[in-house]
Amino acid sequence: MKMASKLLIILFLVVGSLKVFAQDRNVSTGPVPNLHVGGNHTIINTPDILASIAYGHENISKSTISMPIPAGTPFNTLSIFNPASFASSMTKGGDGIYYLITREPSLYSFNTTNGVVTLLGSIDGLAGDLPNGITYNPANSTYYIITSEYLYSFNVTTRIATLLGNMGVTNSAFIDLCFNEAGACYAYDVYTDAAYILNPTTGAATLLGPLGYIANYGQGMSYDMESGTIYLSAFNFETSTGQLRTMDPGTGATTLITDWGNQQIAPFALNTQYGAPCSIGSPSNPNPINGAANIPITGNTATWSNGSGTTNNEVWFGSVGNVAKVYDGPAITSFALPTLNYDTKYLWWIVCKNTTCKTQGLPWTFTTQLDPNLVVAFYEPFNTLNCWTTLGPLGQANWSIYQSNNAGGSPPSELMLYYDPNFNGLSQILSCPINSSTIYENTVSWKQYAEYYLGTGPLIGVAVTYDGGATSTSLWETQITGNILAEEQSVSFTPQSNTYQLIFYFNGNVYNINLWDIDDVQVDYVVPVELVSFSANASEGLVELSWFTSTEINNSGFEIQRSSGNDFETIVFVEGHGTTTETNAYSYSDRTDNAGHFSYRLKQIDFDGTFKYSNIVEVDVQTLREFALDQNYPNPFNPSTTIKFSLAEASDVTLTIYNTLGQKVTELVNAKLDAGRYSYQWNASDVATGMYIYELRAANFVSLKKMILLK
Repeated sequence: MKMASKLLIILFLVVGSLKVFAQDRNVSTGPVPNLHVGGNHTIINTPDILASIAYGHENISKSTISMPIPAGTPFNTLSIFNPASFASSMTKGGDGIYYLITREPSLYSFNTTNGVVTLLGSIDGLAGDLPNGITYNPANSTYYIITSEYLYSFNVTTRIATLLGNMGVTNSAFIDLCFNEAGACYAYDVYTDAAYILNPTTGAATLLGPLGYIANYGQGMSYDMESGTIYLSAFNFETSTGQLRTMDPGTGATTLITDWGNQQIAPFALNTQYGAPCSIGSPSNPNPINGAANIPITGNTATWSNGSGTTNNEVWFGSVGNVAKVYDGPAITSFALPTLNYDTKYLWWIVCKNTTCKTQGLPWTFTTQLDPNLVVAFYEPFNTLNCWTTLGPLGQANWSIYQSNNAGGSPPSELMLYYDPNFNGLSQILSCPINSSTIYENTVSWKQYAEYYLGTGPLIGVAVTYDGGATSTSLWETQITGNILAEEQSVSFTPQSNTYQLIFYFNGNVYNINLWDIDDVQVDYVVPVELVSFSANASEGLVELSWFTSTEINNSGFEIQRSSGNDFETIVFVEGHGTTTETNAYSYSDRTDNAGHFSYRLKQIDFDGTFKYSNIVEVDVQTLREFALDQNYPNPFNPSTTIKFSLAEASDVTLTIYNTLGQKVTELVNAKLDAGRYSYQWNASDVATGMYIYELRAANFVSLKKMILLK
């Protein structure tokens, strides 16, 4: 039995709040195991920022402390505070009082001079929730409490908490939160090991990105108004030490400042200074609208309305986990976006400010369109194991579906290789057959997470097999020598057959890890929709258009667009071939109404509505010198069709419709017309399905053509 792991579980159940989300992924928002006291402080980085001071409570020694910031060391012990339950968070209030909360739940005041903690009373309104964090928002003079899943506003006078909403993160364990001077609320979750921005009205969380360390147990968070720095009094599960870290407000990534050894500080508050609430209004009216999808990757300009009083702006923009400040200057209301990536979620927000204060707007998101050339041959979210077969030869009982989200994939479950029962050797799990293509390079991508335990780390990898697993070729392999934080991996290869299977494998002593989690396995390849050529040739009144494609993906078809010097207009739609790797030829004959200079282009449209334009071709069309009757379009039709004809000279003209018995159905034209091009529409809604004949008579010219009405 893994004594260290099992002992921790027992201790958590006795002394802290334990939240079990996986067989050996035990996430606690309470105290660390009280195994020993002390540990050396090691300064890793010294940020070049303003000096300050922070106060807190060290759980293992039960001491209230102060420390210099940004060094975070040495601790100055102030007093002893041994609460009845875990002391979870602290904040400096707008009234200058430091408020500390415990899990009873109770509210205390903290004296920064002597470290004495005084009970103010119990907290009401949490409905059984355990408070993990308390903070003060200087932008609206409001206090907030966060639990693992919910955000509350809080009145420190009446000690009543009012529910605002759920953060909306599956199986979350939010640990603490803080506000910046602009009123933006930051929080982090020790289950997903990620940072978020919260909506202070609803509690809804927007992902910023991963913390960059494995967080566990009670931790603290505070914002320094003077330097604009987010500090964490973190506890790193991987090193089993308390740490001082700073957090990037754009990406959520943290930087280690000082390692405190085996010491845990959850209540943690900076001696920051609050100014008067900012009078600048919040930005609004985003475009793209918040939550927009299928945004093209080029030609985008973000626009918004500034809040009242705005003289300057900051623009923050980037994909999730990569947000950065891209503008800081005089007030603007639009910003041209760079070329984006396909199928990517982007995050942006605007800061409205003047020379004295600023207001940060809530984050807005949008998602770009899928790559129109991408073919997804296989996708597995691991909601079941229906597509998978354990091969072994060992560890066949160790693979299972588990209700967890360690790898950061799609909820609610993922594939887990667990350490129990013990084996030492090769264990494999085989996918069902995947139908793909040998013409194009295939990309296999997946999300994973692994917990290292001890000893010589095993190998994990992905292989391809063409014979059901009898033989296989490794595509990707690595050795587990430490915890693998939630990550996405991918590998590309050109398959030897259009049908193959994937194998995820583990080779080594499974006792040397706790688990390996896998989710969102996808196989895809890119087939370019290649327009090989597009040309136009003109004769008297007629333009012959032709084009070729070498490959097509989800191609609904082409709009042919024409311009005579003004805007392009669509003249006809030509259906495409969907998805194909064969060369296809297309053509269309366009009879123009007048002579002149014309431009043509193709608008290629996918089935999902995405489109792109071809190059433009230009032709000069000479004056018409002939009589001609065109084939109606569309044909067959229901119920309307268009008939066009050309006149070389002014003539008496009749255009008549007959049925197959030679009986006149209608006469569309009976008039004298000048030379030129003409177009008439026939609506056949009042006649029966069948074949019809239309006849043009002009001067000595007579022409007949057939058309079909299908209802």
